[in-house]
Amino acid sequence: MIEHPAQLKLVDLFKEFTAYAILERCLEPTTIGWYDATIKSFYKHLRRRVIPATLDSLNVDTLRDFLIYQRQQGNSPRTIINLLKGLRSFCTFLVKRGHLVKNPFDGMEKPKLPRKLPEFLDEEEARGLLRVCLDRKLFYKSQYYRDVAIIAMFLFTGVRLKELLNLRLPDLNLERGYIKVSAKNKERLIPLNETVVEYLKDYLKVRPQRTIDNVFVSTNRKDKALTREGLYNLFGELRRKLKLPKKISPQILRHTFCTLMLRSGVNIRDIQLLVGHSDISTTAKFYLGCDPGQLKGAIEKHPLNLN
Repeated sequence: MIEHPAQLKLVDLFKEFTAYAILERCLEPTTIGWYDATIKSFYKHLRRRVIPATLDSLNVDTLRDFLIYQRQQGNSPRTIINLLKGLRSFCTFLVKRGHLVKNPFDGMEKPKLPRKLPEFLDEEEARGLLRVCLDRKLFYKSQYYRDVAIIAMFLFTGVRLKELLNLRLPDLNLERGYIKVSAKNKERLIPLNETVVEYLKDYLKVRPQRTIDNVFVSTNRKDKALTREGLYNLFGELRRKLKLPKKISPQILRHTFCTLMLRSGVNIRDIQLLVGHSDISTTAKFYLGCDPGQLKGAIEKHPLNLN
Protein backbone atom coordinates (compact mmCIF):
# COMPACT_ATOMS: atom_id res chain seq x y z
CA MET A 1 0.00 0.00 0.00
CA ILE A 2 1.44 3.34 -1.07
CA GLU A 3 1.55 5.92 1.70
CA HIS A 4 -0.30 9.17 0.99
CA PRO A 5 2.19 12.10 0.80
CA ALA A 6 0.38 13.97 3.60
CA GLN A 7 0.87 10.95 5.86
CA LEU A 8 4.65 10.77 5.37
CA LYS A 9 6.32 10.64 8.77
CA LEU A 10 8.33 13.68 9.77
CA VAL A 11 11.03 11.46 11.27
CA ASP A 12 11.66 9.88 7.84
CA LEU A 13 11.62 13.25 6.10
CA PHE A 14 14.06 14.62 8.64
CA LYS A 15 16.46 11.73 7.93
CA GLU A 16 16.31 12.76 4.27
CA PHE A 17 16.97 16.39 5.27
CA THR A 18 19.93 15.34 7.46
CA ALA A 19 21.50 13.37 4.61
CA TYR A 20 21.10 16.42 2.35
CA ALA A 21 22.64 18.72 4.99
CA ILE A 22 25.66 16.45 5.48
CA LEU A 23 26.34 15.27 1.93
CA GLU A 24 25.26 18.21 -0.21
CA ARG A 25 25.59 21.26 2.04
CA CYS A 26 28.54 19.89 4.08
CA LEU A 27 27.20 21.41 7.29
CA GLU A 28 29.12 20.92 10.51
CA PRO A 29 28.01 18.39 13.17
CA THR A 30 27.09 21.22 15.57
CA THR A 31 24.68 22.65 12.98
CA ILE A 32 23.18 19.22 12.31
CA GLY A 33 22.74 18.79 16.07
CA TRP A 34 20.96 22.15 16.25
CA TYR A 35 18.51 21.08 13.50
CA ASP A 36 17.95 17.79 15.32
CA ALA A 37 17.14 19.55 18.61
CA THR A 38 14.77 21.93 16.80
CA ILE A 39 12.79 19.17 15.10
CA LYS A 40 12.62 17.13 18.30
CA SER A 41 11.19 20.15 20.10
CA PHE A 42 8.45 20.33 17.45
CA TYR A 43 7.81 16.56 17.75
CA LYS A 44 7.26 16.92 21.50
CA HIS A 45 4.81 19.74 20.92
CA LEU A 46 2.82 17.61 18.48
CA ARG A 47 2.68 14.79 21.06
CA ARG A 48 1.41 17.24 23.69
CA ARG A 49 -1.38 18.24 21.32
CA VAL A 50 -1.99 14.59 20.29
CA ILE A 51 -1.28 15.47 16.66
CA PRO A 52 0.34 12.81 14.42
CA ALA A 53 3.93 13.72 13.47
CA THR A 54 3.29 13.59 9.73
CA LEU A 55 3.83 15.95 6.83
CA ASP A 56 0.25 17.11 7.17
CA SER A 57 1.08 18.55 10.62
CA LEU A 58 3.47 21.10 9.10
CA ASN A 59 0.95 23.88 8.57
CA VAL A 60 0.41 27.47 9.64
CA ASP A 61 -1.94 26.52 12.49
CA THR A 62 0.42 24.04 14.20
CA LEU A 63 3.42 26.30 13.71
CA ARG A 64 1.58 29.28 15.23
CA ASP A 65 0.46 27.09 18.12
CA PHE A 66 4.08 26.00 18.60
CA LEU A 67 5.16 29.65 18.62
CA ILE A 68 2.52 30.58 21.22
CA TYR A 69 3.50 27.63 23.41
CA GLN A 70 7.17 28.65 23.34
CA ARG A 71 6.21 32.16 24.46
CA GLN A 72 4.04 30.76 27.25
CA GLN A 73 7.01 28.72 28.47
CA GLY A 74 8.97 31.94 28.91
CA ASN A 75 11.55 31.21 26.24
CA SER A 76 13.49 34.22 25.03
CA PRO A 77 12.67 35.82 21.65
CA ARG A 78 16.08 34.70 20.34
CA THR A 79 15.44 31.06 21.33
CA ILE A 80 12.03 31.12 19.65
CA ILE A 81 13.38 32.72 16.48
CA ASN A 82 16.14 30.11 16.29
CA LEU A 83 13.59 27.31 16.63
CA LEU A 84 11.46 28.80 13.86
CA LYS A 85 14.53 29.37 11.71
CA GLY A 86 15.40 25.66 11.93
CA LEU A 87 11.85 24.63 11.08
CA ARG A 88 11.73 27.11 8.18
CA SER A 89 14.90 25.58 6.69
CA PHE A 90 13.37 22.12 7.02
CA CYS A 91 10.17 23.29 5.28
CA THR A 92 12.17 25.00 2.51
CA PHE A 93 13.95 21.69 1.87
CA LEU A 94 10.61 19.85 1.74
CA VAL A 95 9.31 22.33 -0.85
CA LYS A 96 12.45 21.88 -2.98
CA ARG A 97 12.05 18.10 -2.85
CA GLY A 98 8.39 18.33 -3.80
CA HIS A 99 7.01 17.07 -0.49
CA LEU A 100 5.31 20.41 0.21
CA VAL A 101 3.62 22.60 -2.38
CA LYS A 102 4.14 25.77 -0.33
CA ASN A 103 6.27 26.71 2.66
CA PRO A 104 3.83 27.25 5.58
CA PHE A 105 6.12 29.96 6.91
CA ASP A 106 5.17 32.12 3.91
CA GLY A 107 1.85 32.72 5.62
CA MET A 108 3.33 33.65 8.97
CA GLU A 109 4.62 36.95 10.26
CA LYS A 110 8.23 36.78 11.41
CA PRO A 111 8.72 37.49 15.13
CA LYS A 112 11.20 40.30 15.70
CA LEU A 113 13.99 40.58 18.21
CA PRO A 114 14.12 43.64 20.43
CA ARG A 115 17.22 45.59 19.47
CA LYS A 116 20.01 44.78 21.87
CA LEU A 117 23.33 46.57 21.78
CA PRO A 118 26.32 44.21 21.74
CA GLU A 119 28.22 43.73 24.98
CA PHE A 120 31.88 44.69 24.92
CA LEU A 121 34.76 45.68 27.16
CA ASP A 122 35.77 49.33 27.18
CA GLU A 123 39.40 50.28 26.58
CA GLU A 124 40.33 50.25 30.27
CA GLU A 125 38.74 46.82 30.80
CA ALA A 126 40.42 45.42 27.68
CA ARG A 127 43.83 46.69 28.83
CA GLY A 128 43.12 45.23 32.27
CA LEU A 129 42.30 41.83 30.77
CA LEU A 130 45.58 41.71 28.88
CA ARG A 131 47.52 42.95 31.90
CA VAL A 132 46.00 40.32 34.22
CA CYS A 133 46.91 37.63 31.69
CA LEU A 134 50.50 38.93 31.51
CA ASP A 135 50.81 39.09 35.31
CA ARG A 136 49.88 35.45 35.92
CA LYS A 137 52.47 33.14 37.50
CA LEU A 138 52.22 29.72 35.87
CA PHE A 139 54.38 26.63 36.21
CA TYR A 140 54.32 25.84 32.50
CA LYS A 141 55.83 28.49 30.25
CA SER A 142 53.97 27.07 27.27
CA GLN A 143 50.62 27.63 28.98
CA TYR A 144 51.54 31.17 30.01
CA TYR A 145 52.63 32.28 26.53
CA ARG A 146 49.77 30.39 24.87
CA ASP A 147 47.17 32.16 27.00
CA VAL A 148 48.73 35.58 26.39
CA ALA A 149 48.75 34.93 22.63
CA ILE A 150 45.11 33.83 22.72
CA ILE A 151 43.87 36.94 24.53
CA ALA A 152 45.94 39.13 22.20
CA MET A 153 44.45 37.35 19.17
CA PHE A 154 40.91 38.05 20.33
CA LEU A 155 41.57 41.66 21.32
CA PHE A 156 43.72 42.65 18.34
CA THR A 157 42.10 40.70 15.47
CA GLY A 158 38.42 40.08 16.32
CA VAL A 159 38.90 36.42 15.38
CA ARG A 160 35.98 34.01 15.81
CA LEU A 161 36.09 31.12 18.29
CA LYS A 162 36.20 28.42 15.62
CA GLU A 163 38.75 30.34 13.60
CA LEU A 164 41.10 30.44 16.57
CA LEU A 165 40.63 26.80 17.58
CA ASN A 166 41.04 25.63 13.96
CA LEU A 167 44.15 27.73 13.32
CA ARG A 168 47.03 25.58 11.99
CA LEU A 169 50.77 26.22 11.94
CA PRO A 170 50.85 26.49 8.10
CA ASP A 171 48.22 29.25 8.42
CA LEU A 172 50.71 31.56 10.13
CA ASN A 173 52.88 33.96 8.17
CA LEU A 174 54.45 36.03 10.94
CA GLU A 175 57.20 37.42 8.73
CA ARG A 176 54.64 39.14 6.54
CA GLY A 177 52.31 39.74 9.47
CA TYR A 178 49.10 37.88 8.68
CA ILE A 179 47.22 34.63 9.37
CA LYS A 180 44.78 32.63 7.28
CA VAL A 181 41.61 31.60 9.09
CA SER A 182 38.64 29.50 8.06
CA ALA A 183 35.08 29.15 9.36
CA LYS A 184 31.66 28.67 7.79
CA ASN A 185 33.39 27.16 4.72
CA LYS A 186 35.13 30.49 4.06
CA GLU A 187 38.75 31.56 4.27
CA ARG A 188 40.19 35.01 4.81
CA LEU A 189 43.49 36.68 5.66
CA ILE A 190 43.78 38.69 8.87
CA PRO A 191 46.60 41.23 9.20
CA LEU A 192 48.49 41.26 12.49
CA ASN A 193 50.10 44.20 14.24
CA GLU A 194 53.53 43.92 15.84
CA THR A 195 52.13 43.32 19.33
CA VAL A 196 50.28 40.16 18.27
CA VAL A 197 53.20 38.97 16.14
CA GLU A 198 55.55 39.19 19.12
CA TYR A 199 53.14 37.38 21.44
CA LEU A 200 52.70 34.59 18.86
CA LYS A 201 56.46 34.28 18.35
CA ASP A 202 56.99 34.04 22.12
CA TYR A 203 54.44 31.24 22.30
CA LEU A 204 55.79 29.30 19.31
CA LYS A 205 59.25 29.21 20.91
CA VAL A 206 57.87 27.18 23.85
CA ARG A 207 54.89 25.46 22.19
CA PRO A 208 54.92 21.74 23.15
CA GLN A 209 55.96 19.37 20.38
CA ARG A 210 52.87 17.62 19.09
CA THR A 211 51.97 15.46 16.09
CA ILE A 212 48.96 17.71 15.44
CA ASP A 213 49.54 21.06 13.75
CA ASN A 214 46.97 23.13 15.63
CA VAL A 215 48.59 26.37 16.78
CA PHE A 216 46.95 26.29 20.19
CA VAL A 217 47.35 22.92 21.89
CA SER A 218 46.55 21.49 25.30
CA THR A 219 49.48 21.71 27.69
CA ASN A 220 48.50 18.66 29.74
CA ARG A 221 46.91 16.34 27.17
CA LYS A 222 49.30 14.97 24.58
CA ASP A 223 48.36 15.51 20.96
CA LYS A 224 45.14 17.29 21.83
CA ALA A 225 44.17 20.70 20.52
CA LEU A 226 42.92 23.39 22.88
CA THR A 227 39.21 22.87 23.43
CA ARG A 228 36.30 25.25 23.81
CA GLU A 229 36.04 24.14 27.45
CA GLY A 230 39.71 24.93 28.07
CA LEU A 231 39.24 28.36 26.54
CA TYR A 232 36.25 29.17 28.73
CA ASN A 233 38.17 28.02 31.81
CA LEU A 234 40.79 30.62 30.92
CA PHE A 235 38.12 33.32 30.51
CA GLY A 236 36.62 32.42 33.89
CA GLU A 237 39.97 32.62 35.65
CA LEU A 238 40.86 35.98 34.13
CA ARG A 239 37.44 37.41 34.89
CA ARG A 240 37.80 36.44 38.56
CA LYS A 241 41.28 37.94 38.78
CA LEU A 242 40.10 41.14 37.12
CA LYS A 243 36.93 41.16 39.30
CA LEU A 244 35.00 42.05 36.18
CA PRO A 245 31.19 42.08 36.44
CA LYS A 246 30.87 41.57 32.69
CA LYS A 247 31.14 38.18 31.05
CA ILE A 248 34.13 37.32 28.90
CA SER A 249 33.49 35.27 25.78
CA PRO A 250 34.87 35.09 22.23
CA GLN A 251 31.84 37.02 20.95
CA ILE A 252 32.21 39.77 23.55
CA LEU A 253 35.92 40.10 22.74
CA ARG A 254 35.04 40.24 19.04
CA HIS A 255 32.59 43.06 19.79
CA THR A 256 35.31 44.70 21.87
CA PHE A 257 37.73 44.65 18.93
CA CYS A 258 35.15 46.18 16.58
CA THR A 259 34.05 48.86 19.04
CA LEU A 260 37.60 49.91 19.93
CA MET A 261 38.53 50.09 16.25
CA LEU A 262 35.44 52.20 15.49
CA ARG A 263 36.23 54.55 18.38
CA SER A 264 39.78 54.90 17.05
CA GLY A 265 38.47 56.22 13.75
CA VAL A 266 38.66 53.08 11.60
CA ASN A 267 35.89 53.19 8.99
CA ILE A 268 33.09 50.64 9.03
CA ARG A 269 34.09 49.13 5.66
CA ASP A 270 37.59 48.25 6.95
CA ILE A 271 36.09 46.74 10.10
CA GLN A 272 33.78 44.63 7.94
CA LEU A 273 36.75 43.22 6.04
CA LEU A 274 38.79 42.64 9.20
CA VAL A 275 36.11 40.60 10.97
CA GLY A 276 34.88 38.78 7.87
CA HIS A 277 31.27 39.94 7.66
CA SER A 278 29.96 39.05 4.20
CA ASP A 279 27.60 42.04 4.22
CA ILE A 280 28.46 45.50 5.49
CA SER A 281 24.89 45.85 6.81
CA THR A 282 25.76 43.22 9.44
CA THR A 283 28.67 45.32 10.66
CA ALA A 284 26.63 48.51 10.59
CA LYS A 285 23.72 46.89 12.44
CA PHE A 286 26.00 45.86 15.30
CA TYR A 287 28.36 48.78 15.65
CA LEU A 288 26.91 51.95 14.19
CA GLY A 289 24.91 53.61 16.91
CA CYS A 290 26.32 51.47 19.74
CA ASP A 291 28.35 54.40 21.08
CA PRO A 292 26.09 57.42 21.75
CA GLY A 293 29.05 59.48 22.94
CA GLN A 294 30.84 59.01 19.64
CA LEU A 295 27.71 59.94 17.69
CA LYS A 296 27.31 63.11 19.77
CA GLY A 297 30.92 64.02 19.00
CA ALA A 298 30.35 63.34 15.31
CA ILE A 299 27.31 65.60 15.04
CA GLU A 300 29.25 68.42 16.71
CA LYS A 301 31.62 68.33 13.70
CA HIS A 302 28.87 69.44 11.31
CA PRO A 303 30.32 72.32 9.20
CA LEU A 304 27.30 74.55 9.87
CA ASN A 305 27.54 74.14 13.64
CA LEU A 306 27.74 77.61 15.25
CA ASN A 307 29.97 76.56 18.16
